[in-house]
Amino acid sequence: MPWFRPPGATRPATVSVSALSGRQALHIVGAGILLPAGRVLTAAHVVNMALDREEFESAHPGGEVRLGVRVGRYGREAEVMVWIPVRDRDRARWRGDLAVLQLLDDLPSTLVPPQWKPPVVDMAIRAWQPAGRYTDLSVARGVVADVPETAFALLDGCETGGNIQPGYSGGPVWSAAESAVVGLVMGRLKGGQAQSDDDDRMRRRSWCVTAQGVREELAMVGADRLLDEARDAGEPPSASEYTELADVINRRLNSHETLAHCGRHVAYKIGLSHPGDGSAPSIDEFVRVLLSHPRALAELTDALYQFRPEAVSELVPVGWRIRNCLLLTSGERDRLNALLAALPNAITTAMPGVVRDALPDIDLAAALPPDAAWLDPESTDEALRTLLDELELHRRAPATDLANSALLPALVCLVLQLAALAPTELGSELVDWSRKVVDRILDTQDAVGDRFADARARARRLRRDVPRLYVQLTAVEGTDAPQLYTVRIWRRQEYGWQRVSTEEDRSYDTAQAVTEIFSKARTLIHNGVKPLIELALGREGLELDPHAWPSPGPMGTYRALGVEYPVVISCPELLERGSDLTDFLDERRRRLDGGVLRLIDPSVGSLSDLYSSFAGDLNTVGAVVPAVEARLRSQIVQYCLAIGLPVVLWGRGDNTWSEACDHLAKASPRQLPGRVHEYRRREWNKPTDGRPVLAWSDSTCPDLYLDDPSQENA
Repeated sequence: MPWFRPPGATRPATVSVSALSGRQALHIVGAGILLPAGRVLTAAHVVNMALDREEFESAHPGGEVRLGVRVGRYGREAEVMVWIPVRDRDRARWRGDLAVLQLLDDLPSTLVPPQWKPPVVDMAIRAWQPAGRYTDLSVARGVVADVPETAFALLDGCETGGNIQPGYSGGPVWSAAESAVVGLVMGRLKGGQAQSDDDDRMRRRSWCVTAQGVREELAMVGADRLLDEARDAGEPPSASEYTELADVINRRLNSHETLAHCGRHVAYKIGLSHPGDGSAPSIDEFVRVLLSHPRALAELTDALYQFRPEAVSELVPVGWRIRNCLLLTSGERDRLNALLAALPNAITTAMPGVVRDALPDIDLAAALPPDAAWLDPESTDEALRTLLDELELHRRAPATDLANSALLPALVCLVLQLAALAPTELGSELVDWSRKVVDRILDTQDAVGDRFADARARARRLRRDVPRLYVQLTAVEGTDAPQLYTVRIWRRQEYGWQRVSTEEDRSYDTAQAVTEIFSKARTLIHNGVKPLIELALGREGLELDPHAWPSPGPMGTYRALGVEYPVVISCPELLERGSDLTDFLDERRRRLDGGVLRLIDPSVGSLSDLYSSFAGDLNTVGAVVPAVEARLRSQIVQYCLAIGLPVVLWGRGDNTWSEACDHLAKASPRQLPGRVHEYRRREWNKPTDGRPVLAWSDSTCPDLYLDDPSQENA
């Protein structure tokens, strides 16, 4: 008998087996019993009925056949893993008739397989028929009438109430007194009257395969291990983590009392029961629990950190390497959930930007819920849960941007970033929560202070910076109509970058696209400060003039985006993500205030002539392209962006650009967006306007992640 045991439940999880049509579960044909490792035990004849075969067909249905299985409220598809057909069948009973189904998707860890124990005569039992939805059940109550063989038992239903009927097959025979399954329902007994005291009892009699009988049948096909808690749950016993944990427990929990105390603490916290006789778990079993239960190691460190800190200092580094080991105790997670639920909606909807700002070195593209999930109040809770689950998997991040910075759990880094943005009282509670977590895992408190100071500095910069609108314009392919575009928009306010809800599947013509951008830009005008608008274009889009596209204005006039707002462009497509040139771009962005613009010689004849002008020169942060032939100008612009220059200025008024170029090139790189805006506004519709175009980005730009296809809305 294991020391760590499933809790004494009032009943096992309800399991139903259904036919499947496509991915849709049809009518329920029988019941089942949850086994460890995402498996379900049922009767083979239940599988046959689900597949519309003869009830006692003996041939294996095939490994590719899918069935519908519902465990509690969770519907899953399943395949037949073990097949034991009916044999030795007579009118009263038979042998075999078992099937183990493998679920194709995981179940929540809260669904725990029941214990198995042998039945005894006069034991009170119950059985359930999953009659429809997971909340609809038919309950049969009775007693164990006889156990004529260890492999099967006779059951008598109560004189009042429901009795075992068709549909119960494959389900558990449950003893509430033992909190265990004592058998698997096979059906109504079909023997003669001699086998029963009276006709009424005969109508209420049924039979089951006992717990021993189930194990014996599975053992004949080498599958009896499936009844037990999976021995390979979590990390395999041969893994180095198993050896290290066993060594630490053996050395640091080296008294019976300490081992028993820690075992009881962990069992209680992760929802398991344990003997009440003062005994302690074996080291082997304790380590297996630590490897298989995601919060077990956190709960153990919580029991130890105040009186055995040397043990915690050895356990925590092992936990970083265990794939499914979660950072927080259940109490810490519950407290964090409550604190984050109190965040202002403006912070929650900006969460993707906050995460990327707080954890720029961690790739969360696959795990971070899409921006649309944070904009919909009905999906925000689920999005937050998914994010926290991912960050609990012991990812670490630098506390600050400084070299050799101390590492903190990435989740703590994010919480401190949120604390800096949150209202004062809530922010203090989030900092206090972070300090308690760091105290438990024995990380340095100085790192918490450094991280929070850094987060507050970031928050101050966000509040101080000019508001931004980032617009991704993508040409719609395959249409004979005038050019159409899809529009995706983000905005940056005091809490960071936030996706703006738009009809992203809609195709816009140029006037409609600009009108949509105008409508979003107006929401960012505060205290007379207009937002900077960045238009992200593809390579071919660099020849467009979106800042000059007309949008309907009052009284038959029209408006232009570049006249009313400072507008810059970018081309994420040109700079390969993760290359050394992105490092050059980041460094040049940091030097915008002191860096210089280089005016390219008008006599340039090829891109090779440009290489020596910019290679390795980080103080040159931008280029001004002279009036050259249009094709060469396009190549020069693309080259300058591709090598990591954050500022490139050029013009499309071939005959008038020289004059505009002389005027604008005198501005500092930081001031160029404002200078170009003022020039466009002043010279609009003049024949000498030069048609200036500015590609520009600074260290607060949204970077390439906004162009990640994984961020597309569903």
